[in-house]
Amino acid sequence: MTEDLIESGDPTTLSPTRKMSLYRMYPSDSLLELAAPKILEDTHETFTRREVRVGPNSGLLISGESPADAVDWVPAIKSLTGVDLGFTSTTASAAIFLRIDDVNYALTFGHGWRYLRDSKLDREFGLDVAVRLLDPDEIRRITRWALSAKARVDQNMVPGGQGLWAFGLREHAELVRKLSGKVHGDVTVDLSYVRRRGTYRNFRLSLECGDGVQLPLGIQGESLTSDLRELTQVVAQMKVRDRLEPLQWVRRLAPGHDLHDILDSTAADLLAQPDTNRGEVGIAYPAKYYDGPDVQVYRGHVGSTQIDTHDLGIDNLRSGLQGRSPEDQLRTLRSSTIDGLDENGHSLGGNVSALHWMAAEIIDPECRYILLDGDWYRLGDKYLQHVDRIVADAFANTPTWTLPLWNAAPLNAKTNSVHERDYNTYVPTVDNRFLCLDRKLLRTRVHPLGFETCDLLGPGNVLIHVKKVSSETGSSVLSHLFAQGLVAAESLSDPATWTEFLQLVRDKDPARADTLGSRPDGLVYAIHRSDKPLLPDTLFTFARSALVSAAISLASANIPLQISVIP
Repeated sequence: MTEDLIESGDPTTLSPTRKMSLYRMYPSDSLLELAAPKILEDTHETFTRREVRVGPNSGLLISGESPADAVDWVPAIKSLTGVDLGFTSTTASAAIFLRIDDVNYALTFGHGWRYLRDSKLDREFGLDVAVRLLDPDEIRRITRWALSAKARVDQNMVPGGQGLWAFGLREHAELVRKLSGKVHGDVTVDLSYVRRRGTYRNFRLSLECGDGVQLPLGIQGESLTSDLRELTQVVAQMKVRDRLEPLQWVRRLAPGHDLHDILDSTAADLLAQPDTNRGEVGIAYPAKYYDGPDVQVYRGHVGSTQIDTHDLGIDNLRSGLQGRSPEDQLRTLRSSTIDGLDENGHSLGGNVSALHWMAAEIIDPECRYILLDGDWYRLGDKYLQHVDRIVADAFANTPTWTLPLWNAAPLNAKTNSVHERDYNTYVPTVDNRFLCLDRKLLRTRVHPLGFETCDLLGPGNVLIHVKKVSSETGSSVLSHLFAQGLVAAESLSDPATWTEFLQLVRDKDPARADTLGSRPDGLVYAIHRSDKPLLPDTLFTFARSALVSAAISLASANIPLQISVIP
């Protein structure tokens, strides 16, 4: 196999090209329907609309220029020199809408992407091209969102390119939004730019794939039409590369997507009238609350109902929505806020929309839709099968020891129930193989607020993270537990952080510290479900996603993972 793409002909006589941003749009009755509402509602002639011809095709050209704004560095010069240059700048933008063989495309220039109607933008196009053309071993940049009720945004770039999995991608538990790299060497794609450059030795076409694709395209009508037809055929006929297929298992629904209203309404219905056949709603931690100590008190309001509780449950959200229509319920959740406080009453993440404290899972015959941190995601069948298989394996791997009964621990005087802190303190009093390290935080550069190493240090020096769950809290709180354990294991794999952990243990039990090795010996998630048996299929899908993310990462680091169900 050669890396060269050879094309006969003199490059100087071939069609000229330019790098452009290309988007695929959903079907429409007219090209004008693809334009943003602000274009159609323009009464001040801010934008210019023209019907045009692009080769054999009818098209719509929209152009405009932003108002003149002061250049942001002019005040600094005036402050330094006393001279006001008075410079201003504008941004010129344009978008061309075309229909090529019943497929709608948009080419954008400058800020022309703002001229596209969100609800008509097919955000799967970029990834559809990437998974068919890109070489997994020549990925230069990847941007992904974590799918674990954590909403982490992560971008990595390596200018020289490297294998996709070298980025640490957990393909089963993350949503890839952008991917940049080189086209695979065994792929011949018939584009104008390739015909111009294909005679150069070791030439490889580079692509930047996100909602759309950035690549050089022909700037003559016939050549552009040919290029767009070629990309249509790539998506329609070319096989997805096996190593990139998992990147399509999870899709985020764009703002304005046609399904948003239906999903929002269904979530509101489930909040008012639970129905496990249609889906489930529960509590989830917003992204701001994943570093630092656990929340001890929740304060805020939902509508006119005040929230002040140690255990935030779905009923706290539901109580403020009584008597409201489904549409008003969602608006109320968005406008209401809840703050999480530590044991000293200090805010841990600030006021966050009540909607971001709620998670939802909607069951569809062919897929699942989940709501996390205010966004909807579509999960395909292959994703669900993959996650279910790994979760089942994780639940089957249990420790040889058992923890004492949850309800044997002392009751909290304020709530007349057993709190996690009370249980963690109780365990070592009845079994000296366990050491309580609950709320003992280690602070690092990556985690300046601190992370909890474990609740208990167990037999064999495994890290044990403890959580109580019920139908009231929703199993979604487990996604926080799973992410928390993974953060601890990954952080403690750093030698400097491990040294600090050794000192933490030594302060509590010098003899125990002397038995520790140079890294974590294992991690155990210890879970008590108070209302019914804890099983893999009783977890929210995104809680399973977080568990899978932890299981795969720990396996790659040779840190054993086990699950202990607390009776």
